[in-house]
Amino acid sequence: MTEPKIICVGDLHVSDKAPVSATESYTDDILVMLRWIADYAAAEKADAVVLAGDVFHHKAPSRNSHELVLKMIAVVKYFEDKQVRLLCVTGNHDVMNGVMDSVHERQPLGVLYEAGLEELVGWDEGGLPLFGVPWRESWTEPGDPALALKGLEDSEGLPLSNGVLVVTHAPIYPPYEAQKQMFELVQLEGEDGLSAAMGNQGHLYYGHIHEDHGVFEVEGVQYANMGALSRGSLHEYNLNRQIKVAVWTIEGGFTEVVVPHKPASEAFRLAEVMEERGERLSLESFLAAVGNQTLDVSSTGSVIDHIRGRADVSPAVKKRAITILEDVS
Repeated sequence: MTEPKIICVGDLHVSDKAPVSATESYTDDILVMLRWIADYAAAEKADAVVLAGDVFHHKAPSRNSHELVLKMIAVVKYFEDKQVRLLCVTGNHDVMNGVMDSVHERQPLGVLYEAGLEELVGWDEGGLPLFGVPWRESWTEPGDPALALKGLEDSEGLPLSNGVLVVTHAPIYPPYEAQKQMFELVQLEGEDGLSAAMGNQGHLYYGHIHEDHGVFEVEGVQYANMGALSRGSLHEYNLNRQIKVAVWTIEGGFTEVVVPHKPASEAFRLAEVMEERGERLSLESFLAAVGNQTLDVSSTGSVIDHIRGRADVSPAVKKRAITILEDVS
């Protein structure tokens, strides 16, 4: 039996309407990249491709057209034609008001599950050493990591070992970056941390965070996040970063693979944004001028980032405000 090979893909956030700073081809560009991933997976004889949540951007079903859902069904069928399994863990943008039952009752992601996209909850039913953890409303209370991974040690024929891949959608940051964040994150270290819940071994890929964290290790567990497949917000990191996926094998762990994509100058309306601000800058001076600041101050994402960075706002208030903004965005 050959070693399992699994490709992990970050947030998609497909939408009928392009984000305010993105070009009109925003979603079509994502669909092109997904088809490239299917072709690559087939060529590499990968056992599966796993989407790490937030397939759709808008939580309200009425804001996702039939045309958009049909386009995504066509992607699911494209993977089927390539004989590549396509799985998904549900993200927070794929449910309404945090209610997971809403996925199958009325959400567009539920339609994709009915159309052939495989929902990954717990152990993979196809027999891969793959364990899925959908979005959870609570990640930061004591015992939450162990509760999220409940059942990981009970798989039939797949004992917990270093040869296990967990895919989830969660607010995770590397320890060296977590201390800079002003919002609640999953605890990775210590006896109550996520690494301990995994038995201090194995591999975990996570969505939800759109920046590229790369590959890092915490207390015996190898973590990876290649960032979102989409580039919806005009942040400095989106202007600089490459679009990547992670290829996982038991022996090699995570390997980064660059997905062919448009340069930032073609993915964003840079000229229009600069003109709106009364500035006519080259891309290079544009980047130098903004540094790490958020440019698209009128977007919901920027407002959410601002709320997260406020040290004078309690975590509970932040969480409620962000939930409201995400629901109406």
